[in-house]
Amino acid sequence: MEKVLITFGVSGWLVFVLVVFCLILTYFYYRRTNPPIEPRKKFLLAGLRFFALLFLFFFFAEPVMNFISNKFIKPKIAVVVDNSASMKLKWINVDKFSQITSALDNSGLLGFTKYPIDFVKFDRDIHFFDKFSVDSLKFDGEETNLALPLRRIFDLKQSENIQAIVLFTDGINNSGDNPLYIAERIGIPIYSVGIGDSVPPKDVLISSITTNEIGFVDKPQPVKVNLKSFGYENQTLTVQLFEGQTLIGEQKIELNRNVEDYSAMFEFLPKTEGFSKLIAKVNSLPEEFTAENNSQSQVVKIIKNKKKYIILSGYPNPDLSYIKSLISQEVGSEVVTFIQKFGSEFYDPKPSRKDFEEAQIIILLGYPIPSSNTQILDWVRDEWTKGKSVLFISQLETDYRKLKAYEDILPFNFLSNTNREYTFVANFDPNQSGNPLLNIIPGEDNLKLLNQLPPLFRTELFVRPKPESEILATIKVNNVPMREPFILLNNFQNRKSAAILGYGLFRWRLLGNSLRELISDKEVKIDVGSEFLTKLFQWLTVTDEFAKVRIKPTKSKYFKTERVVFNGQIYDESLNPIENAKVVVKINKGKEVFETELTQVSGGLYSADVGYFAEGDYTYVGEAFLGNRTLGKVSGKFTVEKSNLELVDFRSRFDFLRYISRATGGKFFFWNEMEELKKELNNLFLDERIITTKKETNLWNSLPLLIVSIVLFSIEWFIRRKSGLL
Repeated sequence: MEKVLITFGVSGWLVFVLVVFCLILTYFYYRRTNPPIEPRKKFLLAGLRFFALLFLFFFFAEPVMNFISNKFIKPKIAVVVDNSASMKLKWINVDKFSQITSALDNSGLLGFTKYPIDFVKFDRDIHFFDKFSVDSLKFDGEETNLALPLRRIFDLKQSENIQAIVLFTDGINNSGDNPLYIAERIGIPIYSVGIGDSVPPKDVLISSITTNEIGFVDKPQPVKVNLKSFGYENQTLTVQLFEGQTLIGEQKIELNRNVEDYSAMFEFLPKTEGFSKLIAKVNSLPEEFTAENNSQSQVVKIIKNKKKYIILSGYPNPDLSYIKSLISQEVGSEVVTFIQKFGSEFYDPKPSRKDFEEAQIIILLGYPIPSSNTQILDWVRDEWTKGKSVLFISQLETDYRKLKAYEDILPFNFLSNTNREYTFVANFDPNQSGNPLLNIIPGEDNLKLLNQLPPLFRTELFVRPKPESEILATIKVNNVPMREPFILLNNFQNRKSAAILGYGLFRWRLLGNSLRELISDKEVKIDVGSEFLTKLFQWLTVTDEFAKVRIKPTKSKYFKTERVVFNGQIYDESLNPIENAKVVVKINKGKEVFETELTQVSGGLYSADVGYFAEGDYTYVGEAFLGNRTLGKVSGKFTVEKSNLELVDFRSRFDFLRYISRATGGKFFFWNEMEELKKELNNLFLDERIITTKKETNLWNSLPLLIVSIVLFSIEWFIRRKSGLL
């Protein structure tokens, strides 16, 4: 049904008065004519004059024509079916494929006529069927992302009038966002049908490998292998860790039926730089459900451990000795200390430009002070722009006003400072609990330990963190949390900087022995504060050289269900982005070679989606050209593996399905309770929805309306001239 309404930008009474005025004006104008004319011509001329005036007045009265239409949409039900590979698994007394096909056949949904039905399948993607049959389900998806179909239905529920969802799944969600949030917001009932069993089959598997993505040559690196066991008692499991084909270590684990989660710790000692592929394996056990999940791999980038630190100190202080001793404990590290005297002179050795060019990390320990020479800060900034890392540690005599001119190298902007001193304790952010810098000991005690570190000193310093900076810790004064930053990190455009806005760090080692009483595992002997600072130094060290040509994949390990994407950044000698370069990547696996060209995204940035790859290890060579000139060449490695996410968790999540059904006003059914589902759907009363659309046309802004008025006046004038009217 469609309506047409005309509204005006002025009062309706004024419009009425204008119409009456046009009638009166026309009447008096043509009541008597000179010379007299026949009545028919008089009525014609009066009509032309009236409508010409009317259209002219309408034009200035701002008329708007509204077209209003109402569309009735029948209610729909969305049937969402899990198409992931886990839906065709079988074990003793459980056949998930038979369960889901039986449930679909017996649900009556294939012949349901009360309301229209949209059938949707999902795994890592979603697909809406034009015509659905059970045979169209392949159950071959390698991931399960339940949030994806729920979010899509949430977007469509108004326009498509979807008023109910029937969900067939085992409730196991292993990729994408948490579906609980969207389920609670969706606003329509979800009737979930549980497939599978809450008791998993007998199986052992490796769920993950935990280690740093970056390792150092000749520096031991811990590797944690996380495992799961279902249904085994008094069995011995052998866990092995390999680097390629070389065995790193082996451990035995005794399995207990009442324990599902286990872990094994290994130590990996890299010997050469490059990429190392760590592979964890466990042996198969009798009656094991599958051996496909008995291995996992992780690619680690290994870099040289040789590092040179420069410490610039405004004056001798206890923190200087403490930090120098920590750096000296790192294998292969060199530290050079420059300490300023009164005035701008330095104790021996004296700093030179070459020292800064050879360094990887520059530490400003209370530097600058009022008498410092800014030329040295110029050197620091020059090296920072080349990709060197800078750590700033405040001290009592730091001259922040002099430092303000160089705050581009720091993770904060300076606001104000006085030399009034007070004590505080660190307050590490709980939201940072997953940050590797805070992973001091195995387990859950890290934040508790770090927040019990001995008090430090600070002046009345106020700073504003830069938008791209990360606040790792704030301060607590007299047990009252404050919002002032204590430790800040910044990793922007391949340049790293950090700041510790407090001093007296030596107290962490001197007074930190009492923290050992808080560690759950009494076998662990560790200096908490020193270990944190060491990890901070390592984080600052791990920077890619700011090369003119940088070409690499978005990550080092892909699943074969993921598309491999390469990005490139091309710069000239002054590190300005180069446009219109030709960027080529050659990908090799054995004798197979695949070549592609990256497309320019913006100035100096290039990208290419090179598609899916089969399982295996791949090397690549990337080259950049400008005309006939070669700009640079890089190489690297990435791995493609089969995703085993569908073989990591077998236990159906019926409690989760009950929750989302209850939260949305729906109900939960087991796969063999389809008669109850039929009754529930047949008792549904869903309403048609009226969708009203409104379209406005501004007649007063329409030139034809004015043209009509002019044409009518012109015709009237022409007839009057022909009739000889004055």
